[in-house]
Formats: sequence, C-alpha cells, structure tokens
Amino acid sequence: MQWLRSFAGFQDFRFDFAKEAKPMFSVGEYRDTCNYKGSYLDYNQDSHRQRIINWIDGTGKLSTAFDFTTKAILQEAVKGEFWRLCVSKGKPPGVMGWWPSRAVTFIVNHDTGSHSGLRIHSNTPRDTISFLQPFLRLG
Repeated sequence: MQWLRSFAGFQDFRFDFAKEAKPMFSVGEYRDTCNYKGSYLDYNQDSHRQRIINWIDGTGKLSTAFDFTTKAILQEAVKGEFWRLCVSKGKPPGVMGWWPSRAVTFIVNHDTGSHSGLRIHSNTPRDTISFLQPFLRLG
C-alpha cells in the first residue's frame, strides 16, 4: 500500500473481506449477518452495527465502512415496514446513526443476491432505488 501511494499515486483504497485488512484509509466491506429471529429481521441491530464500528476502531479510526446495517433495515422498510426507520433519540438506523462520518451508504453491488450466502443481502428491486434516495444523504 505504501508503494501504491508513493509511486503510483493512489490516495484511497476499498477492501473486500475487510476483517483481514490493516488500512491507512479505506472503505471497508465488513460483511456480517444481521440479527434475526427465525427468518424475520430483528428490530434491534445494535450488536450488528457495533461489530462494524469495532472494525473501524481497529483501523485506528482511519477507515470508513459500508453501512450494511442500514442496507438490511432499508430493505425491510421498502416492503412496508416503515417503523424500522424510527430509532431511539431521533437518529437514523445503522452505522450512520452512531458514526455518520465513518458510514458509507451501501445499497447493492455484484456481491449481493441469493448466491452471497449472507442473510443481509438480497436483491433490491430497481423501483425502490428512487424511494431510498432521501436516505442516502443522511450519513
């Protein structure tokens, strides 16, 4: 990474499998399964977002991380469960509610879908993207 910064001019990095990285600055993809009760997404996702924040702390607070907690909550909200968007103290759900300067909005990429094996991922219908736009600016 030092060589990429010094000689190739790289400024920032994105890491897949961020649990293994020790970045100078990055957007980490710390993927972890949300909290479920059976097949139902649990309302309380505090431990899920805390694990992401713990990873950010472990980077010396130099990295940001994709906010997979908010992704999972928004996926349920667009199905009609709008109450999921209301959390204590008027802050948004997910990492953006606890540490917005380190939360990077995440909706979908090539890794999301049924083949990924993680329950936080499922296909986000294209018609929900316009609904999600106001929430993308919260963090």
